[in-house]
Amino acid sequence: SLSSKEKDLVKRISLFPAAVEEAGDNYSPAIIANYCYELVKEFNQFYHDHSILGEANESVKNFRLVLASAVGKVVQTGMGLLGVEMPERM
Repeated sequence: SLSSKEKDLVKRISLFPAAVEEAGDNYSPAIIANYCYELVKEFNQFYHDHSILGEANESVKNFRLVLASAVGKVVQTGMGLLGVEMPERM
């Protein structure tokens, strides 16, 4: 069963296309910047509260690795739309 923080992250990731569309409709790149900021802030809290590599349950660990990867891809895409280069690793 997913934790509430995991559910929140999945939901926030799913909102990325809508944020991009809204930014385009309103000619406001700040919407993408704010979306990425909120996503990273939420992921940081998740990472602080939940172990990823130290998780004993393999299924949970694999899910969290995929979730972390998805967050990274969305942030990289969002920053790319803004013309901001991101490092490969942090």
